[in-house]
Amino acid sequence: MAKKPPRNYSTAALDPTGDPPTVSPPQGVITGRRGRPSLGATLKDVAKPVQLYLNPVGLKAIKRFALEENTKVHTLLIEAIEVWAKSKGLNEPIRVSRAPESD
Repeated sequence: MAKKPPRNYSTAALDPTGDPPTVSPPQGVITGRRGRPSLGATLKDVAKPVQLYLNPVGLKAIKRFALEENTKVHTLLIEAIEVWAKSKGLNEPIRVSRAPESD
């Protein structure tokens, strides 16, 4: 098999500004993070994060329970916070409800 000749870039035109070309999405498409099409507001867009430190043994028990109940640890923790808030008389919403998607 014959070897291909080397490429010659001497005639290639370069953009004098050095800016990468911009590509706009089709009209009516909302772009999300990293320029991907978005289906609407994500949980990260409408909620505030909270960090929590748990005993590893307790966390393992919560994870096992979540697996047995076929749910997520996040859901269990939100439910627990909602029960606690209600018992303390806090009526503000804890769980974030996403805005309905528009067609």
